[in-house]
Amino acid sequence: MSTRSNIAIELPNKKVKAIYCHSDGYPYGVGTTLMDYYNSYEKALELFNYGDASYIDESIDKCSFYHRDWNRKLDKARTYRDEWIYMRGLSGDAFIEYIYLFKDNEWYVSELKTADTENGYENFIGYHTKFSLLANNEEYIKYRDKHEKHAEVKMIGQLGKMLSDNFGSDKISVQSMTEGFPKKN
Repeated sequence: MSTRSNIAIELPNKKVKAIYCHSDGYPYGVGTTLMDYYNSYEKALELFNYGDASYIDESIDKCSFYHRDWNRKLDKARTYRDEWIYMRGLSGDAFIEYIYLFKDNEWYVSELKTADTENGYENFIGYHTKFSLLANNEEYIKYRDKHEKHAEVKMIGQLGKMLSDNFGSDKISVQSMTEGFPKKN
């Protein structure tokens, strides 16, 4: 139900640090947020202090990190020897649809592509494209000013509200930005 992404940064020693982001991972969602609010090395580096995220926003305080905001076990940012090793580690991952990498003072994006198969246990083969400049991405350009911020997160929040209204709030935990929805203790 969410568009999953990874956000990564190339460190001065060429190592790559990465986190998972669950919602709004498409170029005009997470991509726009990265371009508008985390478009310098110092700002981008801030994203890696809290581990994996439910979603990112215009400031670290407004982002939703699983450990800090959901009381979940800390999934620290993972560090890889270099970009090649990082991407090899994602080989065949059909759940991460976009990967964002900040390097050389620019945001880059890699997209998941799939090809159908007839033989095998899977119905498709997935691979990630080579990185290209996010600023030149067709989806980013076409939709960046036409998309509602955090559309997936709001939709999930509305489903959570509907469930709690109809079935009570016992043991229901939903990522949400919806006003009035009970906050998790």
